[in-house]
Amino acid sequence: MGDTRTLTEHDLFTSYWDDGLIDLLCGLAVLVTGLGWESDLGALAILQAPLWTILWSPLRHRIVEPRAGFVRFSQSRQRRTTLGLLRTLVLGAGALVLAFLLVIAVREGGAGTPIERLAPALPAVLVAIASGLASALTGARRFLGYSLVLLIGAAATVVLMRGPAPPLALGGLVATLSGAVLLARFLKASRRYQESC
Repeated sequence: MGDTRTLTEHDLFTSYWDDGLIDLLCGLAVLVTGLGWESDLGALAILQAPLWTILWSPLRHRIVEPRAGFVRFSQSRQRRTTLGLLRTLVLGAGALVLAFLLVIAVREGGAGTPIERLAPALPAVLVAIASGLASALTGARRFLGYSLVLLIGAAATVVLMRGPAPPLALGGLVATLSGAVLLARFLKASRRYQESC
């Protein structure tokens, strides 16, 4: 006998993120930040990151929803999502302030201080925290994997005394490739479904 389990709203909410589009766009944002950090842009490379995430909603409406449909979640789920997003924004703003304070501390402390050695890992750690929050918010556990890659890269950047670019580029590349595979799989499955109808 087939699986007759009824999908709960939690199941639907978790599967809502399975198309890979958010992974692809956020991965590109982090990858370009990492690559830009190595160029003359330096830390200013992060300014392009929000532009990728702004593209998510219109691309979802154009690519995903015509194939998967549109889901309207309950008010309690929408409230939890909004609260989670607000927490993420507050944490992000706090992390940005922390990053600026760390930069000031490094400049004031001089060369060779422990803060200076740890500073290059901070951007990857901040993105790893955001990725962990994304996992908690969406229920998509693969974001924890991206966090792990970023944290390992951050640790390696401290040990090898490298700049912040390599762990960001690596974490961004992993998320971009994962998102591309998930999106291609989603498009292939939706094409197969349309052909069977």
